[in-house]
Amino acid sequence: MRVLLVEPNYKNKYPPMGLMKISTYHKILGDEVRFVKGFDNSVDDEVWDRIYITTLFTFDFDLDIETINHYKFLVNDINDLYIGGIMASLMPENIVKVAGIERSHILTGLFTDTSVVGDDNDINVDELPLDYDILEQINYKYPAGDNYFAYTTRGCPNHCSFCAVPILEPHFHVTNNIIEQIRTIDEKYGPKQHLLLLDNNVLNTADLKSLVDDLCTAGFGKGAKYVDPGAYNIVMMRYRNGDRGDFLDKKMNIYLEKFKKRIKSPEMLEVFLQIVIGAEDAEDYAQYMLDHDKDLSPIIEKYRNKSKKARYLDFNQGVDGRKINDENMEQLARLAIRPLRIAVDDIKLKDAYCRAVRTAHRHGIKEISNYILFNYKDKPEDLYERLRINIELNKELGIKIFSFPMKYSPITETDRAYIGKNWYKKYIRAISAILQVTKGVVAAGSDFFYKAFGNDLKEYFELLAMPREMIMFRSHFEENGITKKWKDLYGKLNDEQKDRLMTLVSLNVSELKKESWPDDLKDILEFYLIKYSGKKKNSDEEYIQLSLMDIADVGIENKKIM
Repeated sequence: MRVLLVEPNYKNKYPPMGLMKISTYHKILGDEVRFVKGFDNSVDDEVWDRIYITTLFTFDFDLDIETINHYKFLVNDINDLYIGGIMASLMPENIVKVAGIERSHILTGLFTDTSVVGDDNDINVDELPLDYDILEQINYKYPAGDNYFAYTTRGCPNHCSFCAVPILEPHFHVTNNIIEQIRTIDEKYGPKQHLLLLDNNVLNTADLKSLVDDLCTAGFGKGAKYVDPGAYNIVMMRYRNGDRGDFLDKKMNIYLEKFKKRIKSPEMLEVFLQIVIGAEDAEDYAQYMLDHDKDLSPIIEKYRNKSKKARYLDFNQGVDGRKINDENMEQLARLAIRPLRIAVDDIKLKDAYCRAVRTAHRHGIKEISNYILFNYKDKPEDLYERLRINIELNKELGIKIFSFPMKYSPITETDRAYIGKNWYKKYIRAISAILQVTKGVVAAGSDFFYKAFGNDLKEYFELLAMPREMIMFRSHFEENGITKKWKDLYGKLNDEQKDRLMTLVSLNVSELKKESWPDDLKDILEFYLIKYSGKKKNSDEEYIQLSLMDIADVGIENKKIM
């Protein structure tokens, strides 16, 4: 068969693991596989025997439907189109209603039984290795694309109400075959430097020691090092294994073109150049390189970079801080973890979270990443307190805790518009503006935190109420006195007036007719029409980088099924 794999053109950090496994599946069957991201005119004039379209977040619903409606006309029969992934698993009926796809052609949950696509075999697609080669077929570069991606467990027993995992992976079970997974990737594609594990609750594993033993055996024990074999050795390995492809030839060619600058010996350089130039006219590039490997390989080995680099393991979905204790931290501390990710989604978990951080520190963990859910059932002051706790723990323990506030959006909604019952839309916009400093990361240092979020709750709420332009270009408006004028007016408002002000500015103030403005708020509302148009100063540059919209909403991040 001729099989087309499609990922809609949303921005994402990680490659589509489900499609990579489906590619492996069809190549096992001897099928031709093509992968595209978004719309690709080069495949529009062709008819495909089967098309799989993945989905990710529910708030990309409209883009996903547009993609489905485009590609459903490129199959021989509409019954040869299958939709899977997170959004498809969470709202299959919505796709049926809007896109006209049969419910049986929407693959929900894990792809473990190929009979759902009409195939008669016993292959569990979910357990197949990833096909990294399909990533070479698109121009889009995933920021974390060149790593090992794996699971050692599936599911989570917690069933948190805000999380999609109970729907996507309803049963917790151990799937640990990590040694085999990494060996398979090494033998096929060459070794990777880092390992991203997408387990949802690894500390629920009954025999954590065995799992850690396997991870150490796989090369990710504490202090693990990595030596990049280089593209030459990887491509030559693949040539010897019988792999062929224009992308392999291109990768080799690019590597050799850059590599010639490393060669210091005139004699070796001459040999090198003669081989490289000769390759340009070779009818079979791969065979030509194999034939000349005995002459080229010693030159590559002499001059390639053999420096040892640190290797890291990342439980990217985080570990359950409530379950951290000395026994399991003793095991995790044997690994090259960087960072250890712990969530504190509720201020009521404050004490358990602090205990977890101190326990991790006792076992030598010095870098922690902290997921912080907000806009759910929490109050704005809860977010401030959870962030402040990390600042104080940093100072107390002398470690680095980087916080990632994550805006809650219900997994039943198709956009990001949801505002929690204790939040104003204006507050959400203000948090977004504040977090533009470093892609939504609240860094470990206290100087930035107290400047960005205020020295206390009074200053924090004042910042949340401040016009967005005055937050983003703070230095400019502080220096020209505009901020002080706004603060003077805001300070004179009573609580009832502040509530009405936040309700109004949660709308688009520029679209409100001035004659409809309340008399007691007219003066301060003028400040919400200010637009910064001057040349940005260096001190302002940190406030105008990336939006919080780039941070994936909680509950479904990276839970890639297809």
